[in-house]
Amino acid sequence: MDKHENVIVTYEKEIVRIKFNRPKQLNALNESIRSVIASTLNELMERPDIRLLVFSGEGKSFCSGADLKTTSYPKVEGDWSTRRNLTATWQRLLEQLDRIPQVSIASIQGHVIGGGALLATACDFRVITKDTIFRIPELALGIPNVWNGTPLLAREVGLPVTRDWVMTARKVYADELMSAHWAQRCAEEGELGQATETLIGELLQMPAAPLALTRGMTSSLGRGKSGMQLGWADADLQQWALNEDEYHAAVEAYLGSMPK
Repeated sequence: MDKHENVIVTYEKEIVRIKFNRPKQLNALNESIRSVIASTLNELMERPDIRLLVFSGEGKSFCSGADLKTTSYPKVEGDWSTRRNLTATWQRLLEQLDRIPQVSIASIQGHVIGGGALLATACDFRVITKDTIFRIPELALGIPNVWNGTPLLAREVGLPVTRDWVMTARKVYADELMSAHWAQRCAEEGELGQATETLIGELLQMPAAPLALTRGMTSSLGRGKSGMQLGWADADLQQWALNEDEYHAAVEAYLGSMPK
C-alpha cells in the first residue's frame, strides 16, 4: 500500500484501489492527488497482471471536484505554450484513464461534483448509493465545462441529457443517474462496499484476455462515438476563463453557498 497525504493506493493481486483521503474537504481534488493518479496510470499501462482499477472516497462523499479554496492545478506561469500544457494536466489524466487496459470502477457515495464527476464518468462502471448527488457546476462558476467533459458525458448519457446537466448546473439524484444509465448499479446506504465487491467478483470471473480485449474495444468505440479528441481547445478555454474577474466572483459566490 502506498499512502500519500491525500490519496491511498492499494495493490491487491489483480486489483489496484485508489481512495481519495480528504474527507474533511469532501475529497476535493488537488495537484498531489492528480500526480499520484497519473503515476499509477502510467504504471498500469505496463501491468497486464492487474485487471481492475477501483476509485473510492473516504468519508461521506466520493469527490467534491476541484479544490476551489486552494487549487487543483499547479501554479501556472511561463509562456503560452507552457501555461497551456500545465492547464491541461487533468484533461490528459482522463484521456490516460480512457486508454489503460484495466477495467475501471468508480464506487460512489454522497457528492460527486465537477472534476470528480468527470473522473467517474471516464470509468467503465459506476456503482452509486441512493444518497448520491451529481453536479457539473462549471457554468455556475463562470467557466466552460472543460477536461473534455462535455463529449465524455455525451458518450455515456447522450447529448440531450448532457445539455441539461451541463447547461443548468443542477443537482442530479440517484434515480435519474440510474434512468440515464450514467450509473449501472445502485446500493442502499451502507451497502456500497458490498455492491462494489459483487461487481468486482463478476468481472474477475471473466477470462483475463477477453475481458481486456473487450475493455479496449468499448473504449475505442467510445472515442469514435463522442470524440475524446474534441477537447483540443479546452486548455486554452480554461486558461482564459481562470483569468477573468467573473470567474473569481463566481467562485466566491459558489463557496459562500456551500454548507458549512
